[in-house]
Amino acid sequence: MSNLHLRPYQKAVVDAIGNQNAIVKMPTGSGKTFVAAEFIRRDLMIRNQIAKSRRQQQDTDSATVATASTASSSENWSQVSSNSSQPTSEEMTALFLVPTCNLVSQQANTVRAWIGNGYEVTEYRGGMTSPTKRFDVLVSTPQSFLTLQQIEADKKWFNWSNIFACVFDEVHHVLKDHPYRIIAMLIKGWESQNDNNSKVHILGLSASLTYAVGHRAVEVSLSNLCHDLGVTKMISPTEEELLAGGYVPQDDSIETMQKPWDVPKGVIPESDRKQHLIHEMFMTRVENRTTTHFASRIYAVVREIEREIKSQCGNVSKSESSFKSPLGQIKLTSWEDFAHKMTKKHVGALSVLYQLLEIWYVALRMVCQSWEEEEQLVIQWLVINDGFHKEGWFGPKLEASLNLVHRLYSNGGIQSEKLVSLKQHLIDKRKRKGVSFRCIIFVKQRISAYVLSQHLNNDGGCMRHGLRTGYVAARNSRITPSIKVTPGEASNCVVGFRSGEINVIVATSVIEEASY
Repeated sequence: MSNLHLRPYQKAVVDAIGNQNAIVKMPTGSGKTFVAAEFIRRDLMIRNQIAKSRRQQQDTDSATVATASTASSSENWSQVSSNSSQPTSEEMTALFLVPTCNLVSQQANTVRAWIGNGYEVTEYRGGMTSPTKRFDVLVSTPQSFLTLQQIEADKKWFNWSNIFACVFDEVHHVLKDHPYRIIAMLIKGWESQNDNNSKVHILGLSASLTYAVGHRAVEVSLSNLCHDLGVTKMISPTEEELLAGGYVPQDDSIETMQKPWDVPKGVIPESDRKQHLIHEMFMTRVENRTTTHFASRIYAVVREIEREIKSQCGNVSKSESSFKSPLGQIKLTSWEDFAHKMTKKHVGALSVLYQLLEIWYVALRMVCQSWEEEEQLVIQWLVINDGFHKEGWFGPKLEASLNLVHRLYSNGGIQSEKLVSLKQHLIDKRKRKGVSFRCIIFVKQRISAYVLSQHLNNDGGCMRHGLRTGYVAARNSRITPSIKVTPGEASNCVVGFRSGEINVIVATSVIEEASY
């Protein structure tokens, strides 16, 4: 072990883990990685002690065999060695999983420094060659480890029977559609099927255990997390223990922007919003004519485009029934999916109309998802995608409905204080902090991240003051059917943010897992 020492609260946490599966919640900067490194070091010592005991037992058995008759000697030796297909205790390894590529080397170096030179710590992430020599600890991203298990299936190093301990850094990802969850389920499945009742010693680390909101939702999330990992103990030092042990709460001078704007009149109060009823509540408001003026105008355009499509189908009754609006579908993204599919299916005027309809279906989805609050972002989406484009053959009602929304935009008839205030805030901070300025803007929807980043990058004031914006969404995800996120975009954005090439990121909570 190195000459580093655990703080009292760190030692107390590791002592409390013992031989149980545990989740440790500690704040950022309090030394969770050292807890994990000591957890691994102690398990390595136990591994070595078991290996030593087995060697001593084998020596004793060998001595007994040597005194037996030649005929029985061979038989007894084969019994002693019959389990050679299984890894010996000394060959077993620890797995340290981290959610992003950039953390692999960082955590591996910490583990190396902690456990000392007598152990081999190997790193693996996407783009690296598979490990070719024996190791004691493997630090890897989860997706890369899953790939290793597939491409190196003949190597016992990566089998669960060869892994005695597994650390999940940022363990809350287990609750989501994430490679962590796949690994947790694989461990659980292997443990339930192996004949010798072997277990993987599991430690989960996090500063925040769940994204859930509300007491009951948090309880359910934590219960599920413990169940999925076989956790029997949750450990979190008290604030008093942390401060007494030398922890200093981080103060990175991170500033948060207050809310200097009002929401549009007539929106549903936050206390009355029920996410699972978002479609039903919006359509009821449409029927009762209680939506905001802006929302009603967006909905009217959508309906006019649908009517224009029916008109273009011709006067034949069979063709008239060929269009059926998807707005009755509860899944909001199914609206744009339908229009996108029909755009590919048709040519000429119908293809043009369906393409326009996809843009406006997305706008209507944004209205619904924001509970009719995000007027300015909806307008920006329409501007970016040429949603006000008009063909000479459009019917007068469709043209008039498009003009009404455009006039709201051009005459300042929509709620824009939020976006104006945000841009001014960014410009002020950029002036004050200079090249060191960095900002993360969190939004709830991927479409909002995309639209806001596009708007900021095209805004003259932001450009003049050196604001360069990117957005982060989960890799291989989509913004709309026509806009998809390529695997490298999120990680490239984060790299650019660190280097200063980008100084503003717009993201959902997925930013912490920008690359596996």
